[in-house]
Amino acid sequence: MSTSKGSDGTTNIWEERWQQGRTGWDQSSSHPFLTQFLASARSDELGVPRTGRALVPGCGTGYDVNLFAQWGLDATGIDLAPTGVELAKKWLESQPPTKGKSDIVVADFFEYDPKDKFDLIFDYTFLCALPPDLRPAWSKQLANLSKSASSTTLITLMYPLPPHSQPTGPPWPLTEEVYHELLDEQWELVWAEDVPSSMKRTVGAQGGEKLGVWKRRV
Repeated sequence: MSTSKGSDGTTNIWEERWQQGRTGWDQSSSHPFLTQFLASARSDELGVPRTGRALVPGCGTGYDVNLFAQWGLDATGIDLAPTGVELAKKWLESQPPTKGKSDIVVADFFEYDPKDKFDLIFDYTFLCALPPDLRPAWSKQLANLSKSASSTTLITLMYPLPPHSQPTGPPWPLTEEVYHELLDEQWELVWAEDVPSSMKRTVGAQGGEKLGVWKRRV
């Protein structure tokens, strides 16, 4: 049976939620705006990688891992919850074959240290799940995990942006300025667009959403 304790003996709240079926954040698919963007000419113009390695922190059921593998990337998802990872692996096994490989592992993002760095990292509902005092460490680890190359891409689906009703989290409210404060030293925002109202998430906490594409500064 899965444990709800982390490696340091503290309670793993995400494992508890998976064990109890309290996964109200799950949208049952990748975000439609991300799916549309990856299929667009703009994605190609911005040089979003179609080969190499992709990372999805806090991957949940693995929808985005599968999506990036469909486009040809070898995609890895990491999550703190063993129960969630087990269910995600089963879901991935039920999906049609993809161009790239896919895998999901139990790992702490801040301690994750794979042999090979990543060409693309996607963050959605991960930064907002972290207490604000962990945000600088999130930024540092993104740089640690990514290849130091101008082609390296970070995609952020920024959420929840104003208007957002709850003052605390998770999800913890964010602003575009916070992303810039955390990322501008190592990354350059090369494109961003608000998510249309018709494509905004319909489950979990509501809030503004914006898709951003960043390139690694070298």
